Amino acid sequence: MSSINYLEIIQKAWAITWKNKYLWWFGFFVALGGTGGINFFFNSGDEKKLDPAQNEKFLEFFSQNMSWIITLIIIAFSLLIIFSILNILGRGALIASIEKNFQGQTADFKSGWNSGKKNFWKIFYINIFLSLFIFFTLIILIAPLAVLFLNKNYIIGGILSFLAVFIFIPLVILVSYLRIYSYLYAVLGKLNFWPSLENAYNLFAKNIWPSIILSLIFIPLSFVFMLVIFTILLILFFIFLLLGGIAFWLFGKITAIIIGAIGIIIFLLILLFLQSIYAVFSQSIWILFFHEIATPKVEEVLAEIKEEEKETVAKPMPVIETRKEN
Repeated sequence: MSSINYLEIIQKAWAITWKNKYLWWFGFFVALGGTGGINFFFNSGDEKKLDPAQNEKFLEFFSQNMSWIITLIIIAFSLLIIFSILNILGRGALIASIEKNFQGQTADFKSGWNSGKKNFWKIFYINIFLSLFIFFTLIILIAPLAVLFLNKNYIIGGILSFLAVFIFIPLVILVSYLRIYSYLYAVLGKLNFWPSLENAYNLFAKNIWPSIILSLIFIPLSFVFMLVIFTILLILFFIFLLLGGIAFWLFGKITAIIIGAIGIIIFLLILLFLQSIYAVFSQSIWILFFHEIATPKVEEVLAEIKEEEKETVAKPMPVIETRKEN
């Protein structure tokens, strides 16, 4: 395979991203339900147990606000489903629209949205299958370790834990590439669920190092993205710190809190906006890279044609003998 011009891919991807701003809407849908969404962190502290009085207060609060808690859980679960649906629709629409722009075809939000709906179930099945694969693999690896540690076999458990991590990390990496390439085969190649996965695996197996190199290139790109976010956060912090200080001095604590909340909301909106653009940019890079490794090169096509010509010369057409009538 000929060398890949990664810099040219990045430049073309940015040109597509910047010139087709309607794609940012699809990037917004992807960002809503993707890894850039909201994360919930639970702090275990130093594993101190609640005393009976605190435990009783907690149970009392829970019982008194049961309806509100259930309502919030239902709303959170509903939003999770909605964001996941939008993520899948946005992913299919984004891939199809970027491809049309790359091919010089006419594309807009409506055509992209229709493509997203058309490819919804294929992307959904791929996502579910790969997620379940990782989940059950994790259970299979953890179950014997849990038994060993419960039986206080710490040495064997520690050795097998290392081996489990050694097995699990490459599987996670493999699944991440399968997800990327199978989406592209499903949308661009119009393949069904299983053929998309098979072709994705074969493509990655033939292009392991180019794929890893591209992933490494995303490290400085992500660093630049985080640097932009940090700069914006710093600017907003000083602006709203000044405004909050003035508001506190003139109007009091409540006004300062409101201004601080407005600053946080503005930052979150800017963050989501930048994530939308980055989603389009990164997806464009993978599509252009996909064309480099999945599309046969001119030299390969010519080689196949020459091989076919050799076979034709080696096996000439049979001579048909005609009998002359007397």
